[in-house]
Amino acid sequence: MIYRLTGRLVEKNPTSLVVDVNGVGYEVNVPLTAYDDAGKVGDEVTLFTVLVVHEDDMTLYGFGSPDERKLFKLLTGVTGIGPRTALSLLSSASVTDIYEFIATSNSQALTSIPGIGKKTAERLVLELRDKIHRAGILMGGEMLEIREEVRGNAVDALVALGYSRPQCERAIREVLKKDASAGSTVEQLVRSALKEVK
Repeated sequence: MIYRLTGRLVEKNPTSLVVDVNGVGYEVNVPLTAYDDAGKVGDEVTLFTVLVVHEDDMTLYGFGSPDERKLFKLLTGVTGIGPRTALSLLSSASVTDIYEFIATSNSQALTSIPGIGKKTAERLVLELRDKIHRAGILMGGEMLEIREEVRGNAVDALVALGYSRPQCERAIREVLKKDASAGSTVEQLVRSALKEVK
């Protein structure tokens, strides 16, 4: 098993990187987060990797952190979730947000991610929610409750301003997808969401 690669970046594409390690070039499929963090061609790069072996193919997947790698392995362990779908998830939302969506059974937030339909989202929640809680991967339950309360209060505030509830929930999802830290206070979340609903 190849757990980690450190070498010189020799080629950079949005879906893959080529890393030269002591004269051997490894092509590594990556999510957009790893692509963004990889730096320029010629820079040294470290990727945490998973080697996926099929009958006629071996493919290396790489991530910018051990947490991304761990989540990728959890996602690909779900029935019907292949490596490409897992990369799409990791490219579209932060590790913390994906864990939170699953832990709070927020399948609606999951379906806002490209390539994730209703049935797939429900399967992710069904198969991973208990694993996440058992492993203690997610932030403490108290913090989760606070974040959910902030979201709920922000939706209520936007509805009070005359917007429809589905419109408000969609705007807040968009804000949090771009910047998860925007959900730390109701005021901050409402301000950011107002830019999305107008």
